[in-house]
Amino acid sequence: MRIRFFSIILFFVLATKANAQITDAQNLTKDIEALMYSDPEKALKTAQYIVSNQSFGTVDDVYNAYLLQVEIYINLERYSDAVVKLISADRLSSNVSNGFLKAKNDFLLGEIYVKTGFQNAVSHSISELEKASESLEGEERNTVVIWKTELEIQKLYSEKNYKDALSLIQKNKNLQSELYPNFGIQLQLIQSEIENRPFAIDLKDNPYFKFLSNINFLKSKIKNNDFRESDLILLKKQNPQYGDVFYKDLYKNWSQKVCNGSNSEDCFRVRKEYIKLLKLSISDLQNARVNVINLIDQKEKQASNLAKGLQNKILLVLIVIAFLSVIGYLVYFLILKNRIKIVNSEIEKRIISDEYEQKLSDQLKDFQASNVFVIPEKTENLILSKLEIFEKSQEVTNPHLSLAVLAKRLDTNSKYLSEIINKHKEKNFNNYLNELRVKYIVGKLENNPEYLQYKTSYLAEEAGFASRTTFTTIFKNVTGTSPSQFIEQLKNK
Repeated sequence: MRIRFFSIILFFVLATKANAQITDAQNLTKDIEALMYSDPEKALKTAQYIVSNQSFGTVDDVYNAYLLQVEIYINLERYSDAVVKLISADRLSSNVSNGFLKAKNDFLLGEIYVKTGFQNAVSHSISELEKASESLEGEERNTVVIWKTELEIQKLYSEKNYKDALSLIQKNKNLQSELYPNFGIQLQLIQSEIENRPFAIDLKDNPYFKFLSNINFLKSKIKNNDFRESDLILLKKQNPQYGDVFYKDLYKNWSQKVCNGSNSEDCFRVRKEYIKLLKLSISDLQNARVNVINLIDQKEKQASNLAKGLQNKILLVLIVIAFLSVIGYLVYFLILKNRIKIVNSEIEKRIISDEYEQKLSDQLKDFQASNVFVIPEKTENLILSKLEIFEKSQEVTNPHLSLAVLAKRLDTNSKYLSEIINKHKEKNFNNYLNELRVKYIVGKLENNPEYLQYKTSYLAEEAGFASRTTFTTIFKNVTGTSPSQFIEQLKNK
């Protein structure tokens, strides 16, 4: 009797201790959520304490601590560190039963895919969130739907599909979630970036988004020629917790502004700072992309191990019921399918990685190659007058025309011509030439009725485009409608 009595007491003592540990871990999690915007470094250290003392709470607590670190690193634009934490969280995922936390993992992974350029993978995360929402209820389901919506908007924004992004923002701007209260602010942030204007909401209670709002406000000041360097110095002094990488786009806009002026010294200084920040950003993104590929490999291995375990069970059942021939066929089919999937995945990753690396390399070379120089006013006016004549000529439809060829015909050099087109036409040479070609065809369609009968392929060739597809895409970007729609509108007039 005494033994049973003491056993019951011991059981209650241990249970009370376990509940206290779980409560402490959950309390620390609340502290992290309260600090992640005002003091991100302290929040990271608190989360790391839970991670380093895994017996302190449950597996779900440790998993959530990893995800909070990921969220903080994404906010700080330290994407490489964020992916490292996602890799650690993924190793725990098989022991986690909380479907909502797993959905949060998919959401954060989708954000990383957006930031690092894995657009196809973003669609996979959106699909996973769609599946997760079907298995959840109440506020958790509502939150997962909001995460899915935000990823869809971020994907459209990263693809520069601004019209559809703004449409989706307007459609979902009233969605709210107690578990994700910053959704509305995130939409405002994306909308302000697209429309190039400051935030339209009060952010006094959130220092992180207030900081982003101030960045946008300084960008608008640069645009309106009302920017002072002292404003930037003050902002940095007031927000030491946020790294220099946040100022990259601001320095980009500022350098473009001062380099169009006459102060070459300021131009060189600001452009140099921008290139330094661009290198830091590219370096972090490159490391993050490598880590993302490692994470994808880890997930594929886990899926492969899970598939192998399932195969073994199936094999055992089939052996018991003596269907050896069926077993052989299934094993062969599953292994072959798995190998094809792995090969296709590797090819896709390599293609995406190569294209993205080339894009980053070209971007860096463009800025490194740009030197500060001043074109004499007389020369600039002469080139502009020649460009006016060129714009009205049929030479714009020459399919072999390039920047170098046009520069030679205008008796100038490519660098001068490129700078003048960028400065006065506010676009690069290719966009400038393509727009002239579209205007040429539009003139033909409006003034020569016989052109309304021509096929799109003939119009593309007439304008100097290499293919009908390219012509159709650029025509729609310039006029807002496709060639066939434009012709139909003219016929109905």
